[in-house]
This record gives sequence, structure tokens and C-alpha cells, in this order.
Amino acid sequence: MPTSPPPYPYDKRTNTLQLPAAVSHEIFHLAQDAGKPEAMKRVMELTGAGLRVAKDYVDALLAAR
Repeated sequence: MPTSPPPYPYDKRTNTLQLPAAVSHEIFHLAQDAGKPEAMKRVMELTGAGLRVAKDYVDALLAAR
């Protein structure tokens, strides 16, 4: 059964990802309400990124606000 690509694929060459502001806002609130692991899981679902990339994204998002 083929799987569909993630809606916001990350750049595998640079291990970076770009999410729309509304999605970043959702991830930020998820991290605050449910914790970083849930926010990281959501980032991985949306981007196909691995654990390290997702953790770095969530950490940076929390540090910026």
C-alpha cells in the first residue's frame, strides 16, 4: 500500500524544514500543552523528518517565543 508524501517535506540536504506560520503556532501550543514529545511527533508526521530534526525545530520554536 503506497504512502502519501508528508504535506511539508523537509530538506534532507540541510536537515531544515519550513512550516507555515499557522502550523508553527499549532506546534508551539502543542509543546506547551501536551509536551515536547507530542510536538516532536507532530512535526515528524507533517514533515517526514527524523527525531533529531524534529527536536531541533521544537527547541528553536520554544526558544524564539
